[in-house]
Amino acid sequence: MAMDKIYHGQIKLGLIQRGITIPALLQGLTEISGGLCSGEPGEEITLALAEDFIVKANLNAPDQDGPKLVCHEDRLRLHMREGEIEVGIIPLPEFLKRQLRQRTPVSENICLDGYCLNIFLRAMGRGKKLSMPVEAILSVIQSAFEEGAADLVQLNMDFSEEADRGFSRLAPLVEAIKKRFNTFVALKGFPPSNHSTIDLMYASGFDIIDFPLGGFSGAIKSKKVMTAKQVHSALEYAAGIFPPGTVWTDLVPGPESHSRSKEGIDRLADSGIIPLIFLQHDSTENPNGYRELVELAEHMDKAVQRNRLPLKWLYPTCRFLSPLDTRFFTEDPLQARLAVTPVYRSGLGKKTSAGFAALRRKLRIRNVSDSFESAGL
Repeated sequence: MAMDKIYHGQIKLGLIQRGITIPALLQGLTEISGGLCSGEPGEEITLALAEDFIVKANLNAPDQDGPKLVCHEDRLRLHMREGEIEVGIIPLPEFLKRQLRQRTPVSENICLDGYCLNIFLRAMGRGKKLSMPVEAILSVIQSAFEEGAADLVQLNMDFSEEADRGFSRLAPLVEAIKKRFNTFVALKGFPPSNHSTIDLMYASGFDIIDFPLGGFSGAIKSKKVMTAKQVHSALEYAAGIFPPGTVWTDLVPGPESHSRSKEGIDRLADSGIIPLIFLQHDSTENPNGYRELVELAEHMDKAVQRNRLPLKWLYPTCRFLSPLDTRFFTEDPLQARLAVTPVYRSGLGKKTSAGFAALRRKLRIRNVSDSFESAGL
């Protein structure tokens, strides 16, 4: 692949790794201030590099070298060593600004990623208590939906020592979300020790499952307890329960050989699992880093096409390379587009897909109702 063009994926990776500087004079512009809360170093700002291609970058100190936002002929442009392009700032929804300014326990455990409202949870004490009350979670979701800021809710469950990895605590929450909102709900968490719990996850209302092979950032304890083999086994089982295209995993590029990474992508795709490559903020830059990422993108694209995995459940995300947006890494920047239109973009498509999902789930529930009773749910 020729590297004589400024690829959107190349700029995304550079921003994630090096952050962005916004001169104080520009922070007062409406287009920029709408995307900021405090404007202090370390805050994140979301930029649109192209239609449906977004990135979150950390704000650097005003005097720090690196990518810089400039204003040229009343247009915002991003200046960095990879080149200079026109960009847009994604405004922060008002509900999120209010939460961030109050610095409440809720504000520290929610974030937006494209169409997806992420809610971060952990188990508290014994019983079925979560780190956030159900009503507080429902209130945040309500605010996001009323403002049109999200179309998908993802519950991110931190590692739990419990055999079901905290699922019994999440089940009432999923039921409450589904009862109040017509939305899709994803679970990003750790595989239960018993595969039968995955049946219960589907029957409870989860539409998408993501068991990250790389684990959550900072969740070192989980890696000591759960092996990659166990995570693979759970993912493969889930792919036989959930509809095609709704079982994902996060991969973190590591020191292993490039061929090993490609083999890993092949194994996942051949098992009906969609791989997502996490673009790390603290990764060490190397001259061949982007070329290697492009090779993985091309390989992933072929693996997904070979297995005819549907991509409509994916969404444009700030920190991942997914099969949905590989073209922004591999194709001419003027022609790059998403591989498919996400289901969340179409009201009719969303309603129809939700109907089919509900019907399929009802059929599945008939087969696992006995499991619910034995689990005391």
